[in-house]
Amino acid sequence: MGRWAQDTARRCRAVSPAAALPIADALDSVAARAVATPAIVVTGPVSSGKSTLVNALVGRRVAPTGAGECTRLTARYVRGPVDRLDVVLADGTRRPLPLAEGGRVPAAVGDRLGVDPADVDHLLVSLTSEALDGLTVVDTPGTGSARRPRGPARGAADAAEAALVVLPAAARPDEIAGLADAARHGPAGVVAVLGRADTVGTEADAAATAATLSGRLAAQVGPVTPVVGLLAETAVTGALRTADLAALRTLAADPATDAALADPELFTTAALPVDPGARARLLDLLDRRGVGLALALLRDRPDAGVGDVCAALLAASGLDRVVGRLRTEVRGRADLLASVAAERRVAALAAAERAAVRADRRGGTAPVRSAADQDLVLLTDLLEDLRARPVQLDLTLVEAAARHAGGALPLPVDLAGELALLADPPPDLARHLGTTPGELAGHAARRAAAWRGYATWGTPPARADVAEAVHRGWARLWADLTR
Repeated sequence: MGRWAQDTARRCRAVSPAAALPIADALDSVAARAVATPAIVVTGPVSSGKSTLVNALVGRRVAPTGAGECTRLTARYVRGPVDRLDVVLADGTRRPLPLAEGGRVPAAVGDRLGVDPADVDHLLVSLTSEALDGLTVVDTPGTGSARRPRGPARGAADAAEAALVVLPAAARPDEIAGLADAARHGPAGVVAVLGRADTVGTEADAAATAATLSGRLAAQVGPVTPVVGLLAETAVTGALRTADLAALRTLAADPATDAALADPELFTTAALPVDPGARARLLDLLDRRGVGLALALLRDRPDAGVGDVCAALLAASGLDRVVGRLRTEVRGRADLLASVAAERRVAALAAAERAAVRADRRGGTAPVRSAADQDLVLLTDLLEDLRARPVQLDLTLVEAAARHAGGALPLPVDLAGELALLADPPPDLARHLGTTPGELAGHAARRAAAWRGYATWGTPPARADVAEAVHRGWARLWADLTR
């Protein structure tokens, strides 16, 4: 982890010896979490394609998927030496459970263990997948689900530093309201996608729908990227086999296939030269869009292999854009996100302690300077110290850039360009700007002065706030270079 996460851990550990035992343990836990592997929680309405996308991200068909609600318990997917499933109960104990056929997480975990599902906190799934190097993925029941965890059972999801929000094309108001879970990360820690983008029409239709959602929700989640999770899952998990390719090649040679593909039921029942069971499997793996894409490829390139078809599916799925955003906006900002998440946890501790102190005072059972009072002072001072650090400027810049990218914050081209530059600076900023390292300090000073002037001369408030942040960014760079 980077310097801000390490600084956060150091400050928490420095305070914990002076606090009462429960607060000290909580601060030590915050410190450990700050420097641990970053986690991203996958959230969204029921049947939005969350678990299919989770499988694509981890590179395995392991999360249960299908029609209706399949994710009934929160599951944490981590890199491990072997594939393994542990059921973590509410009291913290773990019970191992074999993975189901095909390496999937079983749907009825409670039945298999002989425990009440309400007693299960979360599932811990260890996989040998390289896709999980440096990142933990947390799959959750859909917003609006009666099974969505509350209270202590939310711990596995609340420990995440970032969120992948999967949106349907037409979400109900109560489903959108459920995004409050993700919004607590702020747009700096959210990657939003339009799940099952193939259900809204053509690729252009999906892009337009994603843009509409982005304009509506950008202040919460930033830009929205369309993705076809089923194609991505099939392409990266090795689910498409040689027998499937042979069936596709046979179908591509039959002129009646295209007409049958107009309807899923017709495709599986029409008189075609491929077994109906094999056709049903193709629909499960590819849906009609994927089957059509594969047929077009095989007609154009009869010698195409499984790898060629999977490459075409992957390109059409949009997963590369999602992974690119995860790389830059989550992995690339892990230090910032871990620090912000730690501040959020310390704030929650302070709020809980403040409520306890007030309750004691109302009951007349606590002295004026109780141990709880002292713990509250420690937590309040720690929180103020954490929030006073320059990392807050980085957060302001990144969140403003996310809101602008999503369409919620219109900005002049030059301000938007410098905001993007400071939010995600290139490794060699001087070279990027066409200056020498010796000239960079002067350039930073001039830009700081220009944006300070823009922010103070009748500029609309929203733009003035961004210009002030850009001014502070250039000023900080100048200070760092001339120190």
